[in-house]
Amino acid sequence: MSNDMVQPDETDSIECHLQQIGMGTLICRAAKQTANNSTNEVSPIICFNCSAGKIFREVGCDAILPKIRIDKYVSGHEAIIGNLFCKLRKRNTSLEFCQSCNLVTAETTKKVISITQGIFKAQGYFSAYKDLEKARESIRDGNFENSITHSISCFESTMRICHEKLGKKLPKKKQITELWKSTRDILDFNSLDPSGATLVLLNSLTGTISHLGGLRNMLGDAHGKGVVPPDVSRVLCIFTQKYTLRNGTINPNPPRHAFSVSLSNNSGLMGAHF
Repeated sequence: MSNDMVQPDETDSIECHLQQIGMGTLICRAAKQTANNSTNEVSPIICFNCSAGKIFREVGCDAILPKIRIDKYVSGHEAIIGNLFCKLRKRNTSLEFCQSCNLVTAETTKKVISITQGIFKAQGYFSAYKDLEKARESIRDGNFENSITHSISCFESTMRICHEKLGKKLPKKKQITELWKSTRDILDFNSLDPSGATLVLLNSLTGTISHLGGLRNMLGDAHGKGVVPPDVSRVLCIFTQKYTLRNGTINPNPPRHAFSVSLSNNSGLMGAHF
């Protein structure tokens, strides 16, 4: 890394998927301590200028594994990056290539996932958050069948938690269609909008949701596949994850029994407040 590194401002992000918080310092998990003066401690300026960190922040990809060494001198630290390795493509890469890579999740999808992660963490939807993380990691690692399974499980977990938080019993049949019908009832979605526009949208969602179980059975990894398993594309599993998040994100805020549903024209994200 060159000596003319740019000093980050207080408002500049230095986030990186390889970054950890140590005792009074930042730690780089990728840094190899192979020499007497090498260290895994990093500074904001190193993280800000590191190519792996730039890919994470600018592209939104956490599949980059850099070969990096950080030497510690009296005047400060110097970072030496040998190469950037992409574990999805299993090849070396660069910031320029990653910016045009078609394996990168779309910005709108990242926004939906980011919003949902914040809601789940803040409101204690722990099982749904765990399913979401597993789906995201499966897409990253190329395990598309597993991603479809966990994306739909995330939706189911969200609806189950809604019942628990409101003290309502789950339906006798626990399939996704029955959970959706019961969730509509306990949140009183049907009488939410006097104009009827929201009801039309909810009815259209019901038709799509009824096919999610079949999609998981055919293309997920919950069941056996026979001699030749179906080919699952990355585009399909990202769509499944994005659809289930957009149409199943429940945000429980007090007061408990008052709620509103906001349907964003831009993201289609549905949030119910009760």
